[in-house]
Amino acid sequence: MKFLLDTARITARKITPDQYILLGLLYHKEYNVIKKLFGKTKALELRNSLVGTKYILSNDKTLFKETIISNANVGKMLGIRSDKINFWQFYNAYPIRHGNRVLRAANSDSQLAMKHEKKYLSKVKTKTDHERAVKAIEAFVAKQRISGKLQYLPAMETVLNNALWEQWEGFIETIGEEGADWNSTNI
Repeated sequence: MKFLLDTARITARKITPDQYILLGLLYHKEYNVIKKLFGKTKALELRNSLVGTKYILSNDKTLFKETIISNANVGKMLGIRSDKINFWQFYNAYPIRHGNRVLRAANSDSQLAMKHEKKYLSKVKTKTDHERAVKAIEAFVAKQRISGKLQYLPAMETVLNNALWEQWEGFIETIGEEGADWNSTNI
């Protein structure tokens, strides 16, 4: 995941660089990165310092992983157009590895991740198609977790080459809310 640290945006919104980074990571649901970068205590302090602003909608008693942000306000702050397809939302819904098998790139700056982004954006042209693809991949991964078959997940290269999310759309209905818990990450 990439986003620029825009000092003009930080200054105009009267937030600290740490708050800006935290909001960007929350927007992209990068909980592991938040934990590594800030640690649990600092992350909670930063989140709580933003409670009551237009960016954080939940209160300071909310569990960190259940923090509700204003996607519109945080996206605007980050300079993300609402009609833009966010490939990283799709990519991060897929596990990096299972056991010894690497399924996708861990680093968004890697050549492999950029190659995957280009391939995805060549196949998914509308925001509606993107939203369906994200739901489908989340549902499929959740189904595999529930049934104990994560070892059978194909590598991201295969997913992208064959647009497998189109075949996985049927799992959206069958997993429902049960699968949503599998994709959340505790801090």
